[in-house]
Amino acid sequence: MIYDVFDQPYRALVMVSFGILGGVVYELMRLLRMDGVTWRVLLCDGLCLIWLQFCLGAGLMLSARGEMRLFALVLFFSAMGAVRWAVRPLFTQLLQIIRKNQFSTGG
Repeated sequence: MIYDVFDQPYRALVMVSFGILGGVVYELMRLLRMDGVTWRVLLCDGLCLIWLQFCLGAGLMLSARGEMRLFALVLFFSAMGAVRWAVRPLFTQLLQIIRKNQFSTGG
């Protein structure tokens, strides 16, 4: 099979953008499961798994017409990892501020 090398930057950009979208939604869903209620944790995990599968499938279908390429998977998951590395500290700080305000004694 002959591959068009000029099409690969487009494929890479599509997979990175879907990886970023999947990572941001994963971090937002993580906020909902913080209180530890079992049914909410299971629901958020299930929805997050479905969302990530949708992002991966849509990215592969749009970028390479469903063809599984190693660089596409690596870019997708590395973009998710970059979002986790960059966004998680921000969300953690926001959660600490919210919890501190929620449990303050009003003293």
